[in-house]
Amino acid sequence: MRNHTQLPLIILLVGVGLGFGIGALVLLPTPPQRETTPATVLAVSTGKSAPVPIVDSPAPDFTLQALDGGEVGLSQFRGQPVLINFWASWCAPCRAEMPDLVRVYEAHKAEGFVLLGVNLTFQDSLPDVRAFVEAFKMSFPVLLDDTGQVTNDLYRLRGLPLSVFVNRSGIIARLHIGAMTSEQIDQYYEVIEK
Repeated sequence: MRNHTQLPLIILLVGVGLGFGIGALVLLPTPPQRETTPATVLAVSTGKSAPVPIVDSPAPDFTLQALDGGEVGLSQFRGQPVLINFWASWCAPCRAEMPDLVRVYEAHKAEGFVLLGVNLTFQDSLPDVRAFVEAFKMSFPVLLDDTGQVTNDLYRLRGLPLSVFVNRSGIIARLHIGAMTSEQIDQYYEVIEK
């Protein structure tokens, strides 16, 4: 007779073996939680995609057009702590966490902290993006993913907002799906700042 305590492990191993990404979810940090705004869940259909990014793996590199002109690439910030935040103007949880993201960026940008706000432009409109940026006084680079390639194919977005904390070596230190509390943002920043 099979021991019932082994059943969840068996299901987990089958899920990981079939590539459902359950392994990546198991690796997500679980800091002490308080009530937060849930993530906006997206049904994403991708063509050829990279593996799901996980903690302790290199952050997939990308270059995107910035809202204020020019191109910005992740690799140009190697050696600096980086937060990649995927958002959309219509996403209520994105709106809920943005004031705290702006606060952390303003408090630490002089120390070399970089925040890249990747907008899902392929599901958004530029007038709405500009209004959102102005409303929240977002002074960090806002990048436009107008094809969905970075969002869907490289980062395999599973919900909004998605925050990817990348350490100075270009390695993903934390992943967070859904709106973060102010305390979580500060805690995750401390991990990548070292």
